[in-house]
Amino acid sequence: MRLNITAGTVGMFWLAVSYGLPLPLFMEAIGASGQQLGAVGALRQLAMLGQIPAALFVERLARRKAFWARACALHRLMWLVPALLPWLLPERKEWYPVAIIVALALSDVLANLSSAPWLSWMADLLPAERSGRFWGVRQGVFSIGLIFAFIFYGKLLDHFPASAGLNGFTIVFGLGALAGLADVIIHWWVYEPAPLPHGSGDPIWKRIVEPMRDPVFRRLTFALGAWSCAAAMPGIANGLPGFFNVVYLKQNFGATYSQASLLLVASAFGSILSARRIGHLIDLHGARRVAVWLMLAGSAISLAWFFVSPAQVHFTLPFLGAQSIPQPVLLMSAASIPIGGFYAGMLLCQYRLSQIHTAPEGRTLTMAVHWSLVGLMASVGPMLAGFIKDHFPSALSRITLPFGAPLSYFQIIIVIQVALIWLVAAPLLGKER
Repeated sequence: MRLNITAGTVGMFWLAVSYGLPLPLFMEAIGASGQQLGAVGALRQLAMLGQIPAALFVERLARRKAFWARACALHRLMWLVPALLPWLLPERKEWYPVAIIVALALSDVLANLSSAPWLSWMADLLPAERSGRFWGVRQGVFSIGLIFAFIFYGKLLDHFPASAGLNGFTIVFGLGALAGLADVIIHWWVYEPAPLPHGSGDPIWKRIVEPMRDPVFRRLTFALGAWSCAAAMPGIANGLPGFFNVVYLKQNFGATYSQASLLLVASAFGSILSARRIGHLIDLHGARRVAVWLMLAGSAISLAWFFVSPAQVHFTLPFLGAQSIPQPVLLMSAASIPIGGFYAGMLLCQYRLSQIHTAPEGRTLTMAVHWSLVGLMASVGPMLAGFIKDHFPSALSRITLPFGAPLSYFQIIIVIQVALIWLVAAPLLGKER
């Protein structure tokens, strides 16, 4: 378990690239549309469907680790594509958005081929009575690594601005891919308990459908699918803001890479502050109840996006040096501390709930069915957000928010996100039976 944490901490330098600032800002730098941004997020969610065939294949194996390592290593190495594009196709920049979407979609499929065995591997490895505590400690340690990665990559991208070329992104994506590969290599030495066979001679289609016959499992899946769809709309993944969050700050308020990265640093800091405590609460009160608290509180704080000031409003704070910071960056960095803590806690609850509601026998396939359906529902969020961004009526921008900034597509996304959580996800998950 300690080795798992060590490997994952190294992998945070990959996660900071794939789920953090560099990818959405690279897409923005190469002129990607809102629908193309949404497609990256939607395909990431749709790729979860790959967990079902992976689970069926892995169940035929005596061990899961070798299959996991191969699929995960290829998945991480695919992140060399955005690193190499400016060198391989310097005169074909119009191809970049589509090439990135295709390459990262393949990467996400490989990621989910590896996720199916990894999730059941971890569920078998961790003692149920202290699973919440472990995930909490793990998340807190990972967040420290993320903070260093966010600051490092933000400074690096500011040193190599997109206006002078894409060399900064080449370095960042190259380093991220290598860090992700190092994570896999170290993780190879984590102990793997022998998986229990499913022990059923039923046809494959029946085994896939069978978990959804359980009303508790079905409600859990639909609730977390609605939650994941809502979280994915502004680009939140693994408790981290991204995609439309950082693009909105850069395009509408002129935030630099380092300034936009403050949101991610604040989110990771929030996870450090709360992860251990949330893990303890999960063991004490149950993951379902804690998850409802977290999703309601986190989404309510997200309404802070309605209190941003116009682009010309800046502040200079002593602990941030002499640079002038746009008010929206400071406001949402402060809000991201609790949001990041609560949403990272939701990920811990998801891991724990999927462990509770799956039996050890045939767990790989049952968990794959759950996460595949969650991903299918979640894929709607980014595409809807991209559509809203591209088709936001310009007339609505004449409406001013309470502190003077114009209403934008992003506030519409936040309203839909909060409504989906409060009216669908939380009520579904909150039912006792």
